[in-house]
Amino acid sequence: MRRLLVLGLMALPLLVSGCSKGPAEAALKAADEAIAKAAPLAEKFVPDQFKTLTDAAAAAKSSFDKGDYAAALAAAKDLPAKAGEILAAAGAKKDELTGLWNGLAESLPAQLAGVTEKITAIAALKRLPKGIDAAGLETAKAELAEITGTWTRATEAFGTGEIPSALQAANDVKARVEALVKTLEPVVLPPAKK
Repeated sequence: MRRLLVLGLMALPLLVSGCSKGPAEAALKAADEAIAKAAPLAEKFVPDQFKTLTDAAAAAKSSFDKGDYAAALAAAKDLPAKAGEILAAAGAKKDELTGLWNGLAESLPAQLAGVTEKITAIAALKRLPKGIDAAGLETAKAELAEITGTWTRATEAFGTGEIPSALQAANDVKARVEALVKTLEPVVLPPAKK
């Protein structure tokens, strides 16, 4: 009798771990599905939060692989809700960055056109006006070409959904256009002939 009791007590942990394997497996599956759903937006817009989530999922899987189903279940059960929160945060960040982009996309083309017009007018003159020399004009032309190329790449990136990198490039364009405008500020064009 005593022998049966000892065997029964030894088998109890195996039964308990076997009983919790199914729920842990289901929790891990639900977590994986929620993380996969959040991944496209979260990786782009809240990468740090997404990494924390995937690290937590990896820890839960590690516990499961070691046979610690109770720990795996405890770690995995909250992951779908956290994935949902991170997805919502990513959506909010996307909206915020899109708003910033739209503001720049509205103002930068006009600024670029103004600088282009001034550089074109300076280059068309037979004699360079006070405030700029030939080397300065060539530098301004080269900078304008680079700025225009960066703006084109930023617009393309935004078009493909790469909003964070598009916004970063647009901010670079804004800073460079403002610097170029400041450089050309002292150059006074002669009045247009009627």
